[in-house]
Amino acid sequence: MTLQNYLLIERNFSFDALADIYSLINACGEWVDGDHTYTGVEGVKKNKEIKFRGDNVEYTQHVFSQIIFNRMDERPEFSLFTIPENSKVPLITRTEVGCYYNPHQDMATNGDFSTTVFLNDDFEGGELCLWLEGKEVKFKPPAGSSITYRTGIPHRVNKVTKGHRDVAVFWTHSKLKDPLDRELYMGLTSVIDLLEHKPIETLEEAHQDPFFILNNLRENLLRQRLAPLR
Repeated sequence: MTLQNYLLIERNFSFDALADIYSLINACGEWVDGDHTYTGVEGVKKNKEIKFRGDNVEYTQHVFSQIIFNRMDERPEFSLFTIPENSKVPLITRTEVGCYYNPHQDMATNGDFSTTVFLNDDFEGGELCLWLEGKEVKFKPPAGSSITYRTGIPHRVNKVTKGHRDVAVFWTHSKLKDPLDRELYMGLTSVIDLLEHKPIETLEEAHQDPFFILNNLRENLLRQRLAPLR
């Protein structure tokens, strides 16, 4: 079984949503050195991050988070890929000319999946590079696109050579921790979506109906894996 390592959704965010994010940045944000948010080897990254300021920082962060999460929640492929339990408040980062992220892995405590939302595309360089199936794969999708990948995947960002690269990043904890469990859940869901869901009157009928049987298996998978957390 080949595990799906990443999910790319091109032009996931509308121009209006991107404009709303930049309005918050311009009205309530201050760019600060981003090195303090990485606790691994010194010098892995050279970038800036937005620090919201003002009288109601928590509200500003909430508005920004809602813009991001509301759109991601509307994408069934994101929910199917991550099977989300919760996500951290997103960060906004800027990589200017000469700045970069050297090879690293995100901390396991951050979550099971990392997501990058590309806020602009009018820059050169700055490709997100993921180590996938024994080789480096580069991504530089259009503004508004998002890419979600397993948090343990080594990655880096090429130096920006012109303009600046703005992204929002966040991490998601999954209800299913085992990648094989997630792959099984995705497979069951894909088959269920192909089946007819018809009214059933008796339990005898239910236990002969493919939709009912597979849906029950899928929910039992979640119940079994979530039981220790209760």
